[in-house]
Parts: sequence; C-alpha cells; structure tokens
Amino acid sequence: MSNEHIEPDEEGTEPEESLDPKIAHHSTYIDETKRILQTYVECGSYEELERRVVEDNILNKNTDEYRENILREVTRRHIPDKEEYTETPLMRVVTSDVRSDVIDWCLYYEFVQDPFLRLVTIDFLYPEFDRGTLAVQAVDIVEFIESIKDDYADLRERSESTINEAATKYLTAFRNFGLMEGSKRKEFAVTYIPDETIAYVVYQLFQKGVNSASEIIEHEDWRLFLMNESEVQRRIRDISPQYVDYEKRGSTQRLVRKYDSTEDLIDAF
Repeated sequence: MSNEHIEPDEEGTEPEESLDPKIAHHSTYIDETKRILQTYVECGSYEELERRVVEDNILNKNTDEYRENILREVTRRHIPDKEEYTETPLMRVVTSDVRSDVIDWCLYYEFVQDPFLRLVTIDFLYPEFDRGTLAVQAVDIVEFIESIKDDYADLRERSESTINEAATKYLTAFRNFGLMEGSKRKEFAVTYIPDETIAYVVYQLFQKGVNSASEIIEHEDWRLFLMNESEVQRRIRDISPQYVDYEKRGSTQRLVRKYDSTEDLIDAF
C-alpha cells in the first residue's frame, strides 16, 4: 500500500476499501484469544465454545456481558464461520507445541490484517520507523487519520472522540504485542521475529497467491513487522533450507516451499 490514497472519482463514488476504526477500541485480548481458539479446536463446535465461554466462564471474567463481548470480538477477528467448524492456520499454531513467542507473533500478524490497523501501520507507523523516528504519540496517529479521512466514508463519519480513542487504543495494542514500549509516548521496541513466524508469513503469502520470490520479499505485509526488504531477504535466507529453499544468483531469486500448505508447515515446527 503506497502513501497515495484513492480519491473519489468524478461521479463521487467512494473507494472500495472499507475502514472501520472500531477494532482499535477493543483490547487485544491476546491471552483470551489463545484460550478461545484452543477451546474451539478442542470442542469442534461454536455452540459448545459459546457455552464454555459464557456459562462455564473459562476466561474467568466477572459478567456474562463481558464474556460475551470478548467472544464476539475474538469471533469477528479469528473465527470465519460460526455455523460450520473451520480450523484456520492460526488455530493450528495456537494448539501446537510451538514456543509462546511464535504463537504471539503469528497472532499479531493475523490481528493486523484488519483494514484500519493495516493501513495505519503500513502507511504511517512503518514510514515513521523507517525514517528513524524514536517515539510516537496518539496525537500523531490522529493527525494521520485526519489527513486521510476524506478518502474513506467510514472515517469521515467518526467523531473526534472516536478517532482519539482509536489512536490511543492502536498504540496500546502495539505495546501489548511488543512492537512498542512506554506509556504516553510509545517508543519503538527492539524486537526479533522468530524463524517460525517468518516461515508462517511466507506460507500465508503463498496461499494468498503471491508466488514469486521477489513478490514475497517486497510484499507490504512485512512492514507490519517494521521490516524492510533487505531484512526480509536476510531472514528468508536464514530459514532456508529448513522451511523453504531460497537462493539468489545475481538479480535472479528462487523461493520454493518445503511443505504443501501452512498447516503442514506448522506441524513441522
């Protein structure tokens, strides 16, 4: 995603992408998400999952309403079908024996696929990090949203207080996931993305139809981890040949998966 934003055409039609900052108003629910997804896989039924969350109180929360709100939010983010049991690659990660940091970074990757979080991260946060900015405040996020909101009806309709809250919760989410640290001023944290998560992203990009080595290395998804192309290339080289076969000869790059799917990759962690 570039820094140039789509303008309405001459007839006044809006851009196709819908941005809703409501996701930034909720907690990241990292531990709750892992528990809910683990339980969903264990029981294989959304109806049974709902019963365990609300009635059995597996999350140990005080009220039915709070438990229902958490379940609703996690469902919206990570459970694609309430009627038919569907196991996603993220669920496979969460229920695997892999280290907790691998789970958390894979969860972060899926969390920031939300269009609002994705846009702010790729078009604002990554450029700030890349130019050497040390810290970011909520007011900086607000200024960015104000600068683009005319391009998105969902943002134009939001009140000033809603935008302010979204900016604050956005930074809190990134602190919770470990990309930033601090209280009011959030500084960029020193992070290391595990090899398994690098492999997970590569395989997810393959499954989305990104096929060539150059397309994967240059893909904007890596900016969600605040990684530039040279770092991505180095990290992909690091995970070869355990998870992929990667080679570069001159200007030619070759990248081939060692496993047929993301699920098979996770089973090999």
